[in-house]
Amino acid sequence: MGNQEVIKLRKNGYSLREISKSLEISIKKVRKACLGIHMSKKGLKRHSQLNGVTRKIVFKDELNEAKVRIISNLIFDGGVYKSREYHYTMMYVNSSKGLIRQFLQDMKTTYNIKPSTFDSFENYQRVTYYSKIIYIDLLKYCKSYSTSNNICSIPNEVMSGDEPYKVIILRSFWENEGSISFKGRLMADLKSLKVINQLSMLHDEFNLKHKIIRYRSNGWMHKLYLYKTKDNYVTFWRLGLFSKANVTRGYNRGMKKSDVLERYIQKKFRLKIN
Repeated sequence: MGNQEVIKLRKNGYSLREISKSLEISIKKVRKACLGIHMSKKGLKRHSQLNGVTRKIVFKDELNEAKVRIISNLIFDGGVYKSREYHYTMMYVNSSKGLIRQFLQDMKTTYNIKPSTFDSFENYQRVTYYSKIIYIDLLKYCKSYSTSNNICSIPNEVMSGDEPYKVIILRSFWENEGSISFKGRLMADLKSLKVINQLSMLHDEFNLKHKIIRYRSNGWMHKLYLYKTKDNYVTFWRLGLFSKANVTRGYNRGMKKSDVLERYIQKKFRLKIN
């Protein structure tokens, strides 16, 4: 039997878990045997219809707030790519359970789909979806979802769209990439010069005064930080740019970033906000 039977089943559209269960071998061995193996046309059709996933995916071919959140989160803390197992993959990772729950709900609302895998680790959670239909839809808005890739950019439909879309992209940036230090400094890092410049324009639109610096850390990185003025911090708070994110390390670890921000505003500017 061995690898030949594994390869045959894979070409015929069987999932890795199906093969593992059917042949009673570990998923690790199945994955290794299937590297570089492409399914036949018939196999691809069978695989895409596992659990009726393809038939259940129904969505409107237009942007809405949930889809903008999906796109934003995938740019800043996720990925859209073809895996080595020939899966069309959408993956999102975050340490804040509130953001993970929001992403799950947005995917369900937008595409009527549940995650293919859900992994929970000590410090973060990861959700993964396999779907060629969703993959193709998302690539209509962004040619790449990797900020390490020069062609990655925020969709024009968002940059020139309604204000709620712009707030969503800013919120996703700050929730996924941003931090608030012990001394109240608001800052966020990103690899892509193109995307950070787009974000700079959006900050300008909301009168959020900021500065961008360039530095080296395994390649060039860009840090955007806000000037510590009352107007800046109050605007940031009112836009809800730290809606669901948690502090992941340091003195305030585990606290909501929004709570840390509120406490700083009250202390620094002697201002109560609600």
